[in-house]
Formats: sequence, structure tokens, C-alpha cells
Amino acid sequence: MKAPVLEIRDFNVDYGLGDQAVRAVRDVTLTLHRGEVLGLAGESGSGKSTLAYGVTRLLPPPGVISGGSVIYHPPGDQPYDVMGLADAELRAFRWAETSIVFQGAMNSLNPVHKVSTQMLDVIRAHEPQLTPPARVARAKEMLKLVGISADRMDAYPHQLSGGMRQRVMIGMALVLEPQIVIMDEPTTALDVVMQRQILAQLVELRERLDFSVLFITHDLSLLVEFADRIAIMYGGRIVEEARSAELYKDSLHPYSEGLLRSFPALRGPRRELSGIPGSPPDLRGMPSGCAFHPRCPHAFDRCSTEIPVLGVPAARNDPNRSVACWLPGRVPVA
Repeated sequence: MKAPVLEIRDFNVDYGLGDQAVRAVRDVTLTLHRGEVLGLAGESGSGKSTLAYGVTRLLPPPGVISGGSVIYHPPGDQPYDVMGLADAELRAFRWAETSIVFQGAMNSLNPVHKVSTQMLDVIRAHEPQLTPPARVARAKEMLKLVGISADRMDAYPHQLSGGMRQRVMIGMALVLEPQIVIMDEPTTALDVVMQRQILAQLVELRERLDFSVLFITHDLSLLVEFADRIAIMYGGRIVEEARSAELYKDSLHPYSEGLLRSFPALRGPRRELSGIPGSPPDLRGMPSGCAFHPRCPHAFDRCSTEIPVLGVPAARNDPNRSVACWLPGRVPVA
């Protein structure tokens, strides 16, 4: 793998303070490598969006980062902890080094401002040395890269289709050529044809601009095709991490197996789809031991008393795979 561009270490996020605090992200450790697409999948409420907003320090109150570090590795410079940045440094880091396409991106554009106004504001805030004509040229170039004609610069959001608004948001995220782009459910509101067009364009842009992507979704079938690696999140923790092809063919955690069984295969024999019984855990009262054990068909006594540690499974001896499970052969190497 290439060198890391972002390292999330022992990261924790709480909502609230004191005894009433609800821990939404629990001891998450992830590494995003340069030029890589890292997928983050899980059911709604598993902590995916909270992790993204915590990493960029965009958590709204009462969200609190209660522990951990986020180490950014800028090209040709010394790495630093994003959690220690002052306000001015943080403003420079956001969008220029790391940008985010928010969940519900089609509705993230300001409806009373033209596309040109919103794109030029981003450029003006981070590159004030550029002349107005240079800013306009940069914005038009980026719109062209995401497949939108430059003559739509003066359109209002309501004059664009859903897919075009989505492309504008992606163009705004890339206009400063950041090293990292975090995409939080960027294709959820689109039909499957438009999803494929957007994803194909993202692949082309990544190859051209060489940025890294943290792609967050509950649709594991998208990540199997699009991501280089996939991390599965449940109950605020990472429960499995592997290359996308390996996870699809040989998932190790029962939760990952359940997610994979919930969408149909495009090839091969027909099979009956089966959902995961039960509901995601209530973060205000997490079950003891493994958070998934009340829904797991393979659970045994140890699962309800001890929290499994994420690590390399003994049966695989592959440093690029990790799982948090007590089933035989999946317990991490000591």
C-alpha cells in the first residue's frame, strides 16, 4: 500500500457530558492511504457520519470529541494532529486539504444563490491571491470536469436536476484539489443509473487528480465495486476491515455476512435474500460484550461478556485483514 495520508487513532465521540453522555464512536482506528478509496459501511445509527464530522471537527453541539487523534500527512511536509489545530489553521485545513460532500448533498446548496456565487466563495476564501477572472476560470474548469456545462454557472439550484446538483457539490469539494475527500452518502437520493454515472465520474476524477476518498454509505454493494478497502462499523466500533474483493468473497464477521446477504448478486444462481434480525443497539444502553451478539446467529457465552478486540485473525495471518469476533479462527493473533 502507499503511504498513509490520514490516520485515525483510538477516536471517541460523545453526545453530552458527564454520566449522561452517549458514546457514538468508540475507539475507532482507521488508516486512509494516499490515492485510495476506503469504504465505511454499516446500518443507520452505527456512527459513520459522526466519525466523519468528528474527524473534520464539524460536530454540532452536543457532540464532543472525547479522545483520540487524527494525524494528517501533507505531501512533502511533517504530519500533524488535526485535533490540535487552532481555529485559523483549521479553516485553512478544511476544504483545501480535506473536503466533505455532506449527506443530502442535493439539498446542501443555498437555494437563493447562483452556483457561481457558491463556488467562487470557496475559491476566494482559500486562495485570495487569485484574480476574479482566474477564479471564474477555475470554477468553470471544475464544472466541466464533473460533466456540467460552464453556461450553467449562473443557474440557481432549483434550475438543476438532482444529479446535476450532486455533481456541483462534488465539484465544490474538489475545486481546491484537496488531498482527501470525505463523501457521506453522496448517492443515496439518486436512482441507480445516476448513481453509476456519478461513481464512474468519481473514479475518473480520482485517477486524474490523485486524491483519497473516505466513502461512507449503508449500501455495501456500492463499495464492493468502488472501494479499494472496506471497513464495517457497528455500534460505534469497527468490526471488520479488509480489501473489498476479499470481504465480498470471504467476510469474517457475522454482521458483514448479514449485510452481504441483504442485496442480490448480479451473477450466479439465485438465492434467497435474508435480512439481519433485530435492530441496531441503542447507544444509551449498549449490550454487554460484543454489541452484535443479541442479533448474531453464532453467538456463544463469551460473546455476551467480553468485548472483542479488532485485530488480525489467527486463521488468516494477513496483516491487511482485521476482525473483532470471538468465533473460532477469527480471534486476533496475540
